Amino acid sequence: SMSVIIMYNQLNLFLSKDHGFSMQNNILIKLNNTTPQLLKNELLKYNNLESPTAASHVPAAGISHGNSFKKTLDDKEPVSLGTFKVDEGYLKNMGLHLVAGKFFLAEQEIINKEYVVVNEEAIKQLQFDSPLNALGEQIILEHDSTRKTIIGVVADYNHRDLTRTISPMALMYDPEQFSVVQVRYTGSYKDAAKNIEKAWAAVNPGRKVDYKEVESEIKQFYQIVFGDIVKILGAVAFLAIFISCLGLLGMATYATETRIKEISIRKVLGSSGSQLILLLSKGFLAVLAIAIAIG
Repeated sequence: SMSVIIMYNQLNLFLSKDHGFSMQNNILIKLNNTTPQLLKNELLKYNNLESPTAASHVPAAGISHGNSFKKTLDDKEPVSLGTFKVDEGYLKNMGLHLVAGKFFLAEQEIINKEYVVVNEEAIKQLQFDSPLNALGEQIILEHDSTRKTIIGVVADYNHRDLTRTISPMALMYDPEQFSVVQVRYTGSYKDAAKNIEKAWAAVNPGRKVDYKEVESEIKQFYQIVFGDIVKILGAVAFLAIFISCLGLLGMATYATETRIKEISIRKVLGSSGSQLILLLSKGFLAVLAIAIAIG
């Protein structure tokens, strides 16, 4: 039972802990081969929708992409960075803190592809002296020797789930890899959802839109991973308690049967029912108390 309580508390901690980015009042829309810019333009026509951005996947929701990078071609050990493909609106939509440099620019697709924005942990792992010193430096993708220039550094945040430590991470610009659009909203979720459906219908008439809150997507991952564990442990704990209760019942029945004459005599001599119950049960109640204390 103690393990169930521990796992339940751990689940609640994950569900309530700040990941270091803004997931509230943020809705993700699966693109399903829709052109991101067309959808973003439609979303911006509604006053309660703002800061749309396109990305490859949602952080901390169980999906991880990664690449190995080197500072020079001669480096023997590459550094593995978790990678997200994002557009110029990602910084604002996610509420990320830029500690040095700049972010991707709008309508600069060709040059944006030459750039990379990394987190503080990546700066450490790549052995740069500081975020400022890393600006303008190039890192090399190991698999194809493509060079990317570091133009910005963001503060560390939990881009992976909270069961793992913050790892080196890179944000890169690649529209071909975009699979979702995230959009922030003001007011009620219901009103935001209605306008998202209208915007989608304008771009994809006749096709159903697939959307949900970013926060819900992330919390669903923890519910899947830890919720099932809590349920299994709860069932095992219930079964253990049930079997223990049957054992206690057996002990009580046995104690009564073996001391039936003593009980009869004590009853004749005036012992009350509560006194007899205490007499019969104090032995295994002491054992039960010790078990509870240990458990």
